[in-house]
Amino acid sequence: MKKTKLLTIGLSSLLLLTACSTQTNHSKMTKETMTKSEKAMTKKMKEKDMMTSEQKMKNQDMSKENSSHLKAAPQFSLQGVDGKKYTLSDFKGKKVYVKFWASWCSICLSTLPDTTKLAKNATSDLVVLSVVSPNHNGEKSESDFKKWFKTLDYKALPVVLDKTGKVLSEYGVRSYPTQVFIDKEGNLVKKHVGYMSEKEVKETLNKIK
Repeated sequence: MKKTKLLTIGLSSLLLLTACSTQTNHSKMTKETMTKSEKAMTKKMKEKDMMTSEQKMKNQDMSKENSSHLKAAPQFSLQGVDGKKYTLSDFKGKKVYVKFWASWCSICLSTLPDTTKLAKNATSDLVVLSVVSPNHNGEKSESDFKKWFKTLDYKALPVVLDKTGKVLSEYGVRSYPTQVFIDKEGNLVKKHVGYMSEKEVKETLNKIK
């Protein structure tokens, strides 16, 4: 019995420390099917390292480099599920935290409450956004995603739709969740692939000037 409990705890930790790989074909994710998805992912995690070398390279803190090496974050102007327009250049002078996620990604879903909380309690110098790409990497269609999202209680979380997948490409998003941190000058300071705790997100934001 003890061995079974330890194995369960260990596999749960592996799930949280890795990213959901993008896929080309997914069944629709609902609250009822989340458990099946997590079981399938847990099986895969047994055969893989907790984090690939590619992910480790992507989870680099660019702020540690010389500031002259920082690159401007790719610009975007996207419509949110709330009907509002979100343009990155409008947020210059503020820190911007962007989370790329998908409805089928169990890790993304498990961290949505934290992201929503961060958005709800954001200070005047911080903007929190999340990006979903309908019809890309296994995501639902725009209409299906909107219907699904309405059933969730995350109204304080700004969700913008990357309908063409251009933003995904420009930010090099291949796995979910992927998080990027942009400073007040519009520079891409850090990119993190995979699970990131609420504490880690806040600590990263506090380091950004």
